Amino acid sequence: MSLTVQFYTMVSMAAMGIWLGAAIDTYGRFLRKRRSFHWLTALKDVLFWLIQGLIVFYVLLESNHGEVRFYVFLAILCGYACYKALLQNTYQRLLEVIIRLSIAFYRFVTNLFNILLIVPIKYVLKLLYTLGMMVVTAIVAIFLFIFRIIWRPLRWALRLIGKATRIDRAYKKLSPYFLKIKEYIKAMRKKKE
Repeated sequence: MSLTVQFYTMVSMAAMGIWLGAAIDTYGRFLRKRRSFHWLTALKDVLFWLIQGLIVFYVLLESNHGEVRFYVFLAILCGYACYKALLQNTYQRLLEVIIRLSIAFYRFVTNLFNILLIVPIKYVLKLLYTLGMMVVTAIVAIFLFIFRIIWRPLRWALRLIGKATRIDRAYKKLSPYFLKIKEYIKAMRKKKE
């Protein structure tokens, strides 16, 4: 292995030490702390370290074809120590700023989505509902009006003949339903106002 390859390997492994420090801080920021053992937390930890190990090995594979030497571990340790001493506070502040900006951007997008899509759809649906209720109310009012125009002379004629008792009983049975329809129409008119 040439000195150039060894130098690239050491620099890349030092960078991976910095990466590991930043990844550990990021993972710790998003992980919920638990006081007792939990399987899901253990599984997340194992997956985190497996992914970090694969990333480090991939970089090592690219830099010196995957040859593991003692100085590789020293370079990772030096990079991690450099991160802890010099970069940790700056990275954590930057991470918090990025999280706040991401949350603000998410809220902006959801508000924009609500304003441009949800509110107009609600307005159109409310308008269609109101128009539908107006049509139903008009049809029911016209039906009741025609029914009254036909019913009163018919009832009067049947009383003269003497057959009005059955029809009066039927009308009495149906009158609560007519009253409920009237009350419903009045309630719909009040809602519109």
